Amino acid sequence: MKLKTKNSSFHNDYVHYYTKILCTMGPAIASKQKITELVQAGANAFRLNMSHGSHEMHKANIDYIRAAEKELGIYLPIIVDLQGPKIRVSDLKDSVIQLETGKNIYIADSTQLKKLKTSKPDNIIPVEYPSIAKDVKVGDILLFDDGLMQVIVKKVDNPLILVTVMNGGMLKSRKGINLPNIDISQPSMSDKDKDDVKFAIAHNVDYIALSFVRKAEDIINIKKYIKKSGGSQWVIAKIEKPEAVVNIEDIVKEADAIMVARGDLGVEIPAAEVPSAQKKIIAMCNKYAKPVITATQMLESMIYNPRPTRAEASDVANAVLDGTDVVMLSAETSVGAYPVETVSYMRTICKEAEKHLLQDEIRLRRRESYISGKESIALLIASAAATIAEDPGIKGILTLSLSGETALLISNKRPISPIIAMTEFEHIARRVGLFWGVTGLVIHKVSGTDETVEEMKEFLVKHKYFHKDSTVLITSGRPIVARSRTNMLTIERL
Repeated sequence: MKLKTKNSSFHNDYVHYYTKILCTMGPAIASKQKITELVQAGANAFRLNMSHGSHEMHKANIDYIRAAEKELGIYLPIIVDLQGPKIRVSDLKDSVIQLETGKNIYIADSTQLKKLKTSKPDNIIPVEYPSIAKDVKVGDILLFDDGLMQVIVKKVDNPLILVTVMNGGMLKSRKGINLPNIDISQPSMSDKDKDDVKFAIAHNVDYIALSFVRKAEDIINIKKYIKKSGGSQWVIAKIEKPEAVVNIEDIVKEADAIMVARGDLGVEIPAAEVPSAQKKIIAMCNKYAKPVITATQMLESMIYNPRPTRAEASDVANAVLDGTDVVMLSAETSVGAYPVETVSYMRTICKEAEKHLLQDEIRLRRRESYISGKESIALLIASAAATIAEDPGIKGILTLSLSGETALLISNKRPISPIIAMTEFEHIARRVGLFWGVTGLVIHKVSGTDETVEEMKEFLVKHKYFHKDSTVLITSGRPIVARSRTNMLTIERL
């Protein structure tokens, strides 16, 4: 990454980020130039929302990201975010319909409507959920557009559902529908999701996010499907259902990363409970050394305004202080009027919060925590590296990584020094780019232990990541040629 920094341990054109910023792709940033500007403002990764757009559009966005990546000389993680069993309004006749409070209206699955042989009522909202008439019952509440509109079920006559509007408004095509306290019969991965997984694998994206996870088995199933389809992408579990919050520990154990998807979660559970749920989820991810993304409405007002509200700034800062690895932007970058300014503000807020985070004793106590299920030697090395790196004479931690696992363990210990994960593989260099405090680099020459260590040192000086004669800490596995697990820690001068 060739940008500017105030950190004197680095060359002047390199910047180190602790908290990562994930941007959602959309028409507002669909060009190599815009992506470059976002990265220069502080962005680190990009998300493709498969709920919108075609594979052709997403392929074009991948090409823009990879082109910007090549030009900047960095590695940018890409996340394919699956739609999941998201219930949505179908395309409406005039793209919008007025819901009037107190009025009755019908809801029906669009595919079932086509099969209906009797005459159809004029006032129907078509939706995309084949089993909706089987899942709902009289008295159930349905919420539209993140809960802005609300209806109550009065009668179910499959496939028609008669509802009364409790809170009206203008309902647009493709808006989401939430069914709080209703058991959803659809599987966690739809046929569309399976096609999107194959698309993600074919185009070498780095992470696949599964929506509306309810239990650990959902993660196990998609991992099997990815492997069966020839992929090795890491899986992000999106937490947006009450069942997922209840089962959070089992889900965290199975997932490779977690997203706190506060939009649907805040509709499915009372909004007042979302902050405590967020803290619980982040703490669980920290406990098991799993990267965690905090998402939805972080700088929502900047979709239209050039500055965030004070409350939004506090929201982003609190997520950083809670221990999140990543903060995410959705419509702010995909369709917002000020995407670059939004990233710049978010980066500034993160940096300010990190000043307090890096002085907090809780960060130091993480060195003593045991991470269940992790290999003990690598854990000891990670804890030792983070502790030694507190010395101001240590300018950075270098880890030679085949999978990114050691980089993640070191990241979880929250060292004050930058972490450079060096690997032979571009997909690993991208994967680690989502970890707190980690920069991924590709080294093409890996041979014997001494030769590889010297190669790493020469690379970092040559490419101006550190000044010559800087002292760094290096972790690797001996013997390197045997691709051993991390078992060595050494302090070296560049």
